[in-house]
Amino acid sequence: MSKLILGTGIFFVIYYIVLTSIMGPIVFSKYLLYLGLLLIFYNFINIKIKNNNNFKKLKKFVAPIIIVCLVFFTLIEVVISGYSLVKNTDEADYLIILGAGLKGETMTMTLRQRMEASYEYLEKYNNCKFVVVSGGQGQGESIAESEAMKRYLISKGVDENRIIVEDKSTSTYENLEFSKRLIEEHSNKNIENLRIKVATSDFHSLRAYLLSRKCGYKNITSYGCPINPIFIPTYYVREFFALIKTLVFDIIL
Repeated sequence: MSKLILGTGIFFVIYYIVLTSIMGPIVFSKYLLYLGLLLIFYNFINIKIKNNNNFKKLKKFVAPIIIVCLVFFTLIEVVISGYSLVKNTDEADYLIILGAGLKGETMTMTLRQRMEASYEYLEKYNNCKFVVVSGGQGQGESIAESEAMKRYLISKGVDENRIIVEDKSTSTYENLEFSKRLIEEHSNKNIENLRIKVATSDFHSLRAYLLSRKCGYKNITSYGCPINPIFIPTYYVREFFALIKTLVFDIIL
Protein backbone atom coordinates (compact mmCIF):
# COMPACT_ATOMS: atom_id res chain seq x y z
CA MET A 1 0.00 0.00 0.00
CA SER A 2 2.80 2.42 0.90
CA LYS A 3 4.44 1.87 -2.49
CA LEU A 4 1.14 2.57 -4.23
CA ILE A 5 0.67 5.79 -2.25
CA LEU A 6 4.22 6.92 -2.97
CA GLY A 7 3.92 6.01 -6.66
CA THR A 8 0.65 7.92 -6.98
CA GLY A 9 2.16 10.95 -5.28
CA ILE A 10 5.20 10.94 -7.56
CA PHE A 11 2.95 10.51 -10.61
CA PHE A 12 0.87 13.58 -9.73
CA VAL A 13 3.95 15.73 -9.13
CA ILE A 14 5.58 14.68 -12.42
CA TYR A 15 2.27 15.07 -14.25
CA TYR A 16 1.88 18.63 -12.96
CA ILE A 17 5.41 19.55 -14.04
CA VAL A 18 4.97 18.06 -17.53
CA LEU A 19 1.49 19.54 -18.03
CA THR A 20 2.55 23.01 -16.92
CA SER A 21 5.72 22.99 -19.01
CA ILE A 22 3.78 22.01 -22.14
CA MET A 23 0.44 23.78 -21.69
CA GLY A 24 1.19 26.48 -19.14
CA PRO A 25 -0.88 26.99 -15.97
CA ILE A 26 -4.11 24.95 -16.06
CA VAL A 27 -7.00 25.54 -13.66
CA PHE A 28 -7.23 22.82 -10.98
CA SER A 29 -3.96 21.10 -11.94
CA LYS A 30 -2.22 22.72 -8.96
CA TYR A 31 -4.49 20.72 -6.66
CA LEU A 32 -3.12 17.52 -8.17
CA LEU A 33 0.35 18.83 -7.31
CA TYR A 34 -0.75 19.46 -3.71
CA LEU A 35 -2.27 15.99 -3.54
CA GLY A 36 0.92 14.43 -4.87
CA LEU A 37 3.06 16.25 -2.32
CA LEU A 38 0.65 15.26 0.44
CA LEU A 39 0.84 11.58 -0.54
CA ILE A 40 4.64 11.70 -0.64
CA PHE A 41 4.72 13.42 2.76
CA TYR A 42 2.30 10.84 4.19
CA ASN A 43 4.48 8.01 2.94
CA PHE A 44 7.55 9.65 4.50
CA ILE A 45 5.79 10.07 7.87
CA ASN A 46 4.50 6.51 7.67
CA ILE A 47 8.03 5.16 7.31
CA LYS A 48 9.47 7.33 10.08
CA ILE A 49 6.91 6.67 12.80
CA LYS A 50 5.17 3.49 11.70
CA ASN A 51 6.09 1.78 14.99
CA ASN A 52 4.62 4.57 17.12
CA ASN A 53 1.58 3.24 19.04
CA ASN A 54 -0.42 6.46 18.68
CA PHE A 55 0.25 6.50 14.96
CA LYS A 56 -0.86 2.87 14.68
CA LYS A 57 -4.15 3.72 16.40
CA LEU A 58 -4.68 6.72 14.14
CA LYS A 59 -3.87 4.65 11.07
CA LYS A 60 -6.45 2.00 12.03
CA PHE A 61 -9.07 4.74 12.23
CA VAL A 62 -8.06 6.63 9.08
CA ALA A 63 -7.31 3.68 6.78
CA PRO A 64 -10.95 2.49 6.41
CA ILE A 65 -12.05 6.06 5.65
CA ILE A 66 -9.42 6.38 2.95
CA ILE A 67 -10.43 3.04 1.44
CA VAL A 68 -14.13 4.00 1.36
CA CYS A 69 -13.27 7.34 -0.26
CA LEU A 70 -11.11 5.64 -2.89
CA VAL A 71 -13.82 3.11 -3.72
CA PHE A 72 -16.42 5.89 -3.98
CA PHE A 73 -14.10 7.98 -6.16
CA THR A 74 -13.42 5.01 -8.43
CA LEU A 75 -17.12 4.20 -8.85
CA ILE A 76 -17.98 7.79 -9.75
CA GLU A 77 -15.10 7.96 -12.23
CA VAL A 78 -16.29 4.73 -13.85
CA VAL A 79 -19.76 6.26 -14.30
CA ILE A 80 -18.31 9.50 -15.70
CA SER A 81 -16.00 7.60 -18.04
CA GLY A 82 -18.78 5.27 -19.17
CA TYR A 83 -21.11 8.12 -20.06
CA SER A 84 -18.28 9.99 -21.78
CA LEU A 85 -18.35 7.34 -24.52
CA VAL A 86 -21.86 8.40 -25.57
CA LYS A 87 -21.91 9.92 -29.06
CA ASN A 88 -25.57 9.91 -30.02
CA THR A 89 -26.00 10.71 -33.72
CA ASP A 90 -29.79 10.61 -33.98
CA GLU A 91 -31.62 13.48 -35.65
CA ALA A 92 -32.19 16.58 -33.51
CA ASP A 93 -34.03 19.86 -33.88
CA TYR A 94 -31.30 21.82 -32.11
CA LEU A 95 -27.67 21.12 -31.28
CA ILE A 96 -26.36 23.02 -28.25
CA ILE A 97 -22.58 23.39 -28.11
CA LEU A 98 -21.31 24.40 -24.67
CA GLY A 99 -18.50 26.93 -24.32
CA ALA A 100 -15.14 26.13 -22.72
CA GLY A 101 -13.00 29.26 -22.43
CA LEU A 102 -11.02 31.72 -24.52
CA LYS A 103 -7.66 33.41 -24.24
CA GLY A 104 -8.46 36.85 -25.53
CA GLU A 105 -10.32 35.98 -28.72
CA THR A 106 -8.57 32.63 -29.24
CA MET A 107 -10.31 29.41 -28.35
CA THR A 108 -8.61 27.21 -25.76
CA MET A 109 -7.57 23.75 -26.93
CA THR A 110 -10.56 22.22 -25.13
CA LEU A 111 -13.03 24.54 -26.85
CA ARG A 112 -11.37 24.10 -30.23
CA GLN A 113 -11.58 20.30 -29.94
CA ARG A 114 -15.22 20.67 -28.89
CA MET A 115 -15.95 22.81 -31.95
CA GLU A 116 -14.05 20.54 -34.32
CA ALA A 117 -15.97 17.47 -33.14
CA SER A 118 -19.29 19.32 -33.29
CA TYR A 119 -18.59 20.54 -36.82
CA GLU A 120 -17.62 17.01 -37.91
CA TYR A 121 -20.93 15.80 -36.50
CA LEU A 122 -22.87 18.49 -38.40
CA GLU A 123 -21.09 17.71 -41.65
CA LYS A 124 -21.16 13.93 -41.41
CA TYR A 125 -24.77 13.44 -40.36
CA ASN A 126 -26.45 16.66 -41.52
CA ASN A 127 -29.48 15.85 -39.36
CA CYS A 128 -29.67 18.91 -37.12
CA LYS A 129 -31.64 21.98 -38.17
CA PHE A 130 -30.17 24.65 -35.88
CA VAL A 131 -27.08 25.13 -33.73
CA VAL A 132 -26.96 27.02 -30.43
CA VAL A 133 -23.49 28.22 -29.41
CA SER A 134 -23.57 28.90 -25.68
CA GLY A 135 -21.05 30.80 -23.57
CA GLY A 136 -20.67 34.26 -22.10
CA GLN A 137 -17.59 36.44 -21.65
CA GLY A 138 -15.37 35.61 -18.68
CA GLN A 139 -12.17 36.88 -17.16
CA GLY A 140 -9.34 37.10 -19.68
CA GLU A 141 -11.77 36.85 -22.62
CA SER A 142 -12.02 39.74 -25.08
CA ILE A 143 -15.30 38.51 -26.56
CA ALA A 144 -18.04 36.09 -25.55
CA GLU A 145 -17.17 32.43 -26.06
CA SER A 146 -20.28 32.03 -28.20
CA GLU A 147 -19.04 34.73 -30.59
CA ALA A 148 -15.78 32.87 -31.14
CA MET A 149 -17.75 29.66 -31.62
CA LYS A 150 -20.02 31.32 -34.15
CA ARG A 151 -17.03 32.67 -36.09
CA TYR A 152 -15.53 29.19 -36.23
CA LEU A 153 -18.70 27.61 -37.63
CA ILE A 154 -19.14 30.38 -40.22
CA SER A 155 -15.50 29.99 -41.30
CA LYS A 156 -16.29 26.31 -41.94
CA GLY A 157 -19.25 27.19 -44.15
CA VAL A 158 -22.14 26.74 -41.72
CA ASP A 159 -25.04 29.02 -42.68
CA GLU A 160 -25.22 31.92 -40.23
CA ASN A 161 -29.02 31.65 -40.25
CA ARG A 162 -28.70 28.23 -38.60
CA ILE A 163 -26.71 29.62 -35.68
CA ILE A 164 -28.29 30.95 -32.47
CA VAL A 165 -26.01 32.80 -30.07
CA GLU A 166 -26.40 32.56 -26.29
CA ASP A 167 -23.83 34.98 -24.85
CA LYS A 168 -24.86 35.56 -21.22
CA SER A 169 -24.11 32.28 -19.42
CA THR A 170 -21.26 31.78 -16.95
CA SER A 171 -21.87 28.16 -15.90
CA THR A 172 -23.12 24.88 -17.33
CA TYR A 173 -26.51 25.36 -15.70
CA GLU A 174 -26.84 28.83 -17.24
CA ASN A 175 -25.66 27.45 -20.61
CA LEU A 176 -28.62 25.11 -20.64
CA GLU A 177 -31.20 27.36 -18.98
CA PHE A 178 -30.49 30.38 -21.20
CA SER A 179 -30.25 28.21 -24.32
CA LYS A 180 -33.64 26.71 -23.48
CA ARG A 181 -35.23 30.17 -23.43
CA LEU A 182 -33.72 31.09 -26.80
CA ILE A 183 -34.78 27.78 -28.35
CA GLU A 184 -38.36 28.11 -27.11
CA GLU A 185 -38.51 31.69 -28.40
CA HIS A 186 -36.98 30.70 -31.74
CA SER A 187 -39.16 27.64 -32.30
CA ASN A 188 -42.30 28.91 -30.58
CA LYS A 189 -42.49 25.49 -28.93
CA ASN A 190 -42.00 24.16 -25.42
CA ILE A 191 -38.60 22.54 -24.87
CA GLU A 192 -40.36 19.30 -23.93
CA ASN A 193 -41.59 18.96 -27.50
CA LEU A 194 -38.20 19.40 -29.17
CA ARG A 195 -35.32 17.01 -29.80
CA ILE A 196 -32.20 18.53 -28.30
CA LYS A 197 -28.63 17.30 -28.53
CA VAL A 198 -25.89 18.68 -26.28
CA ALA A 199 -22.28 18.64 -27.50
CA THR A 200 -19.58 19.04 -24.89
CA SER A 201 -16.28 17.49 -23.87
CA ASP A 202 -16.64 13.79 -23.07
CA PHE A 203 -15.78 14.16 -19.35
CA HIS A 204 -18.47 16.85 -19.04
CA SER A 205 -21.28 14.98 -20.81
CA LEU A 206 -22.88 13.32 -17.78
CA ARG A 207 -23.09 16.50 -15.72
CA ALA A 208 -24.46 18.43 -18.70
CA TYR A 209 -27.12 15.75 -19.18
CA LEU A 210 -28.18 15.84 -15.52
CA LEU A 211 -28.42 19.63 -15.53
CA SER A 212 -30.40 19.60 -18.78
CA ARG A 213 -32.97 17.35 -17.12
CA LYS A 214 -33.16 19.76 -14.22
CA CYS A 215 -33.78 22.60 -16.69
CA GLY A 216 -36.77 20.76 -18.15
CA TYR A 217 -35.31 19.14 -21.25
CA LYS A 218 -37.11 15.86 -21.97
CA ASN A 219 -35.97 14.56 -25.35
CA ILE A 220 -32.28 15.10 -24.74
CA THR A 221 -29.23 13.27 -26.14
CA SER A 222 -25.49 13.74 -25.72
CA TYR A 223 -22.57 13.98 -28.12
CA GLY A 224 -19.24 13.63 -26.31
CA CYS A 225 -16.25 15.42 -27.82
CA PRO A 226 -12.68 14.15 -27.24
CA ILE A 227 -10.01 16.03 -25.31
CA ASN A 228 -6.24 15.99 -25.49
CA PRO A 229 -5.08 12.93 -23.46
CA ILE A 230 -2.70 15.08 -21.43
CA PHE A 231 -5.72 16.76 -19.82
CA ILE A 232 -7.40 13.51 -18.73
CA PRO A 233 -6.09 13.35 -15.12
CA THR A 234 -6.86 17.03 -14.48
CA TYR A 235 -10.31 17.17 -16.04
CA TYR A 236 -11.59 13.82 -14.83
CA VAL A 237 -10.49 14.40 -11.24
CA ARG A 238 -11.98 17.90 -11.31
CA GLU A 239 -15.20 16.55 -12.80
CA PHE A 240 -15.56 14.17 -9.85
CA PHE A 241 -15.89 17.12 -7.47
CA ALA A 242 -18.04 19.10 -9.92
CA LEU A 243 -20.43 16.18 -10.32
CA ILE A 244 -20.76 15.72 -6.55
CA LYS A 245 -21.51 19.44 -6.21
CA THR A 246 -24.12 19.21 -8.97
CA LEU A 247 -25.80 16.16 -7.45
CA VAL A 248 -25.92 17.62 -3.93
CA PHE A 249 -26.61 21.31 -4.48
CA ASP A 250 -28.18 21.55 -7.95
CA ILE A 251 -30.25 18.36 -8.13
CA ILE A 252 -31.01 17.14 -4.59
CA LEU A 253 -31.29 20.43 -2.71
